[in-house]
Amino acid sequence: MSYKPLNILIVDDSDLTRSSLTKLFSDYDCNIITSIDGLDGIQKSLTSKPDIILLDILMPNLDGIKMLQVIKIIDELKKIPVIVISGNSNRTNVFASLEAGADKVITKPIDEDALIKAVEELTKRRLTYKSNKNELTVDNTIDELKQIYIKAFPQKEIQINKAIAERDKYAIGNIFHELKGVSASMGFPEVTEISKMIELALNSEKIDWNFIRHQTEEIISLIERKTFSLNGE
Repeated sequence: MSYKPLNILIVDDSDLTRSSLTKLFSDYDCNIITSIDGLDGIQKSLTSKPDIILLDILMPNLDGIKMLQVIKIIDELKKIPVIVISGNSNRTNVFASLEAGADKVITKPIDEDALIKAVEELTKRRLTYKSNKNELTVDNTIDELKQIYIKAFPQKEIQINKAIAERDKYAIGNIFHELKGVSASMGFPEVTEISKMIELALNSEKIDWNFIRHQTEEIISLIERKTFSLNGE
């Protein structure tokens, strides 16, 4: 018996998160649709009628909570299950997501096995690999994710340096919130841990910008070393 592929809509403004989730579900019998914000997410929900939506909260134009509230009052969309994937695990954020209509909340860094299980439970479908997945395939996937991350990082580095130079707490907070959420699943768990430290520093009454700059330099150095390692240099 043949089954039609599962249609998954990923709504997240982070290129890294979209790439990571797309890569994860591309190994299964799934069609992936991506969107960069809530407004575009609503439009693509209407046109593609996904089987499930994976939704970020902090996004420009229309955030995840507002998108949830909208799709839950549209008859043709309100029964689509929604998993919120958030970098913020506090109870207020989780409650707000569930109150708006989320079926489940998963926090970043993403536990891929838990996410796959949640998708299967909510869609009542068992995901199957397009081909047999062996150790070599897993290793190749990890290397591909690392390459995606490394290629995207120079632009992130420019944004980080600009935010630090301008002492822009909001901008630097958003950048490291994203890096905290995706780095571990992309093969850079150390960056996730450093990003957590920077988030804590940003919440201090008096921000130590020298500490933030030093930790940023640690991340840059780490990624440079991993780049050399991946390229065999």
